[in-house]
Amino acid sequence: MANRGYIFEAVWAAALAARFDKRIGDIEKMQNKQRSVNAFEKSASNRIDLQTLPRVNAKDVSNMLSQIWSNGKQLRKKTQNDVHLKSRVKDWLNVSIGVPAPVDNLISRMISTGNFSEIYDFLNSAAAIVNSHSTLNSRVKRVAFNGTEDEINITADGLVDQRTVKADVTVTIVTRDNKPNIPPFPVSCKVPGGEQFAQVSGGEWQKFVDLFETIGVSILDSVKDTWHQSMQTYLDEDIFKKKYATRSAIESTNIPTQVKNAAKRVYSSVATSMNSNFPKQSFVDYVINGFSNGVDTEVVKLVDKTVGGTKIMTGGKTLKIDEEFKNVMLQLNYSATYSETTEGSKIVIKAEGITKPIMQFRYKWENKSNNPTRTNPTKTYSMYPRHYLEALDGMFDIDPRTQKINV
Repeated sequence: MANRGYIFEAVWAAALAARFDKRIGDIEKMQNKQRSVNAFEKSASNRIDLQTLPRVNAKDVSNMLSQIWSNGKQLRKKTQNDVHLKSRVKDWLNVSIGVPAPVDNLISRMISTGNFSEIYDFLNSAAAIVNSHSTLNSRVKRVAFNGTEDEINITADGLVDQRTVKADVTVTIVTRDNKPNIPPFPVSCKVPGGEQFAQVSGGEWQKFVDLFETIGVSILDSVKDTWHQSMQTYLDEDIFKKKYATRSAIESTNIPTQVKNAAKRVYSSVATSMNSNFPKQSFVDYVINGFSNGVDTEVVKLVDKTVGGTKIMTGGKTLKIDEEFKNVMLQLNYSATYSETTEGSKIVIKAEGITKPIMQFRYKWENKSNNPTRTNPTKTYSMYPRHYLEALDGMFDIDPRTQKINV
């Protein structure tokens, strides 16, 4: 099944490429038509005076997506002409995209049939965002108006383990106009339901430590002892490595209920600890690092609404993760609310003055399937708890600089 987050990464990369490519029109097609050349020069003169570029639309994005896929997801092409009358030059545009096989197959099918209806809302929203994105467009105008041959590189590869810059798409530019260098433009993409930016997997006690002590919460020894007492039998049996023939076989053991109850006590205690002494500095550091690994980046989050029972994307928000955003977060006061779910438990974090919750820690019980192997050709299932850390809508209301863009 194609992951929607990966689909949007590919669409977003194509939208970025379309924004860098579309400037005014191809002058070569007008060379033998003096009237068109004159019209081009008049239009270019107006755009230079006004510092404007033509808007990108959904068709531009789908066309760029087709070009990228037709070139093995490694496209190298010339852009449209610089909006510059003294020298008619083009820039080099390089786009590299890596996606899982299901996403590759889905987009390939759309391109072969020419039918992009399944992702039209993605195409439309991505176009609206690149047209309105102030940070992006300052970079686009720099290379589109300078009259020199520049190199624009757009990389979107969710399959690569990015250790230095945590971003789904990164734009790097090499200019030859003797002006200050343009810093890299990393962007993290989020779709509704895909706001997760960290997780810890596994059922051992150390997983609770890895998650909560990282943000400055010390779990009481009594809570740790109680957890071990309730879990010791299962740990001795190494239950998280056991294989079962079906998911129902796991549920029939009643072990999931016991394990979830043990986790609930830990989560409840952590929420109480947060409210008595919230670890603001460690929490904010953890959030910033989770979004960006300490490197200035932007987060693009799509906004959806339900029409006729179907969710469609109707625009998005852009949030800048940098030192200024960190300082804004440090000025806020936070509180934690604990609640229980059928799958486990969660802690919701609220910030004073922000209407919607900003974050949640979520414990989820999953009976994951294990793919057959040559030595074990039968599909099996195992117990697999996960801890998720997710950004909620309120996170995008913290910073007044956050752009809200509607289609």
